[in-house]
Amino acid sequence: MAAYEELLNRYAKRKRDTVMDSVTAGLSYADNVAVDFGLLEESGLIDSLTIAAPFALIAVTEQAKVILGKKTGKAGFSDAVQRMARTGAAMGVGALAGLAGGPAAAIPAAIGTRALLARYKSKTLLGLRVQERTDRLRALRQQREERASVPESRPMLPVGMAYLESV
Repeated sequence: MAAYEELLNRYAKRKRDTVMDSVTAGLSYADNVAVDFGLLEESGLIDSLTIAAPFALIAVTEQAKVILGKKTGKAGFSDAVQRMARTGAAMGVGALAGLAGGPAAAIPAAIGTRALLARYKSKTLLGLRVQERTDRLRALRQQREERASVPESRPMLPVGMAYLESV
C-alpha cells in the first residue's frame, strides 16, 4: 500500500489534468464569444478546431503518459475515455448555456461542469477506496481472532499457514 505522502503527490498531479481539461473546454467556446464581439470572422475551420482541440489534447497527454511508462496502456485508455466523457458533457452543458444565455455564459458553464464532474469522480473513488480498506481491516481482524482461538500448546504459525488436524 502506498504511503500517505505518495498518495498526496499522485492526487496533486491529477488536479493538473482537471485544470487543463477545464481550460480547453472553456476555450472551445471562446471563439464564439470572439465572433459575437466582432473580433473574429465566423468560419467552419475555427469551429472544427476548437471543438476537436480538447479531445486531441486529452488523447496526446494520455498517450504520452503511456509512452513514458507512467501508466499502462489499459489505464491510459480508461483515463482518456473518462476525461473525454467529462469534457464532452461539459461542452454539451456549455452549448446549452450558450443557447440560453449567450456565448458569454457558455465558458463558465463548461468550465464549472467539467470541474464538478471531476470532483464527483474523485469523491466517488475516495468512498470506494475507504470501503475496500475497511473490508481489508475486517478481514485482518477476523484472521487475528481465528489465530487467537488456536490452542496454546501449539506455536503460532504465519498468516496463510494452518495446522493439519489428525483424524
